[in-house]
Amino acid sequence: NHDRELALGLEPRHRTLSEGHETLDRVCQAFAQIVDGKSPFTFNHSNGVANGAVAIAKQLGFSDDQALFVRHAALLHDLGKMAVSNAILEKPGKLDPEEWNSMRSHPEFTLSILQSINGFDEMAEIAASHHEKLDGTGYFRGLTAEQMPLEARILVVADIFDALAANRPYRAAMPREKIFSILHKDAPHALDADCVNALERSGVGCDQTFRDIYTLQAQLERWGELSRAGQEVPSHLQLLAKM
Repeated sequence: NHDRELALGLEPRHRTLSEGHETLDRVCQAFAQIVDGKSPFTFNHSNGVANGAVAIAKQLGFSDDQALFVRHAALLHDLGKMAVSNAILEKPGKLDPEEWNSMRSHPEFTLSILQSINGFDEMAEIAASHHEKLDGTGYFRGLTAEQMPLEARILVVADIFDALAANRPYRAAMPREKIFSILHKDAPHALDADCVNALERSGVGCDQTFRDIYTLQAQLERWGELSRAGQEVPSHLQLLAKM
């Protein structure tokens, strides 16, 4: 169908993207906006997942480069939804078997698209694993704990958290306390307990605001400039520096 052809058309035919962090981040952001723009119910979802994934990664001691890798995988995780009809994405009721099969195919399309970019093989594997579960009950490959690296486990938890925190056509957004109650029930058999605990410790979702890593970096650099110059540092930058 048209959506599936459009998704396959996004494949860059083995072109290589710049490895510069800022350039790559802008590219990932652009694709995330295209995907999230398909439906008002997924607006900013990829950014939300990236925010949660980076928060978990930092809590678990990831370096900045490792956290950026997770962020980029999170921004691109739903790229395959370009192959899913909006009628399915926005359906208010239960999906029928054919619709459910179409929905379950989107991680496979994410994998296919990202594997077509030179140097993106590892990121493709992580991004396409966001619906997998440690006990093998996830999709699309039914991976088990032994087959899921920590980066994939992070992405799974961040994706579920952001999905439950957002309004969807079939339910209202859930409060943070209820979301973590659900996540803890699924850990450690289906979800990684360390990732769930790390996300809860991070405070993500307390104020429902999104902090982009590069915006945050720019603000912290401004804080450093003011501090070195002996000028008064605004209170909001002081708070950012403590995060």
